[in-house]
Amino acid sequence: MNQNIIFALEIILFIMATILVLLGLLQGKKNHNGLGALSGGNQELFASTKERGWIRLFSIITLILGILLFITAIVIRILINTIL
Repeated sequence: MNQNIIFALEIILFIMATILVLLGLLQGKKNHNGLGALSGGNQELFASTKERGWIRLFSIITLILGILLFITAIVIRILINTIL
């Protein structure tokens, strides 16, 4: 019974990680400075960087999913240590 719970949590962890990667790929680059200054890239220093709409929603979901992924991994590790 306890190993079924661990197995279910591992499947949930895999699904959350997959969704987190997909959300990361859907988001655009937020940081345009750095080495772009050396290569002459378009910096847009004075552009508005406030997130709105879908970009903000993706950012919030990514943050929440990352926190849940971290907590789920810790819970799985604790369960494995206490059961086995």
